[in-house]
Amino acid sequence: MTLARPAAYLVGGVVALSLPLWLGGSRLAQLVRAPGEGELRSRRGHPAAALEAAHRALRVLARMRLPWWRNTCLYRALAECLVLRRYGIACRVELGVTRPGTGTAIGAHAWVVRGHGDPERSVGSMVVLR
Repeated sequence: MTLARPAAYLVGGVVALSLPLWLGGSRLAQLVRAPGEGELRSRRGHPAAALEAAHRALRVLARMRLPWWRNTCLYRALAECLVLRRYGIACRVELGVTRPGTGTAIGAHAWVVRGHGDPERSVGSMVVLR
């Protein structure tokens, strides 16, 4: 085992524990927009291991039935975005809802888009919120 992996696991655990702090207002808005100059950290190591640790910690926290953590696509997308940004990878969270009038209940989904590309207007039957 190298020293980089334990550090990655620590990053993932810290990200999972901090998720409730990112759910409101301006902090969530930071993750929905592409990062600006100087906002990305550059960390050596294993972002895949940190992401796996964040998702695993989130599943454990959600099973504890505490009201601050849920194992939903929004929480998983926020965790992924935070981990990737800590490793210097540009990304943002996209939020979408199903188009009205499709005959189904309203649905929503959150996902991560890597890079600085233009935001999508719609993805499949989802309308991307901006």
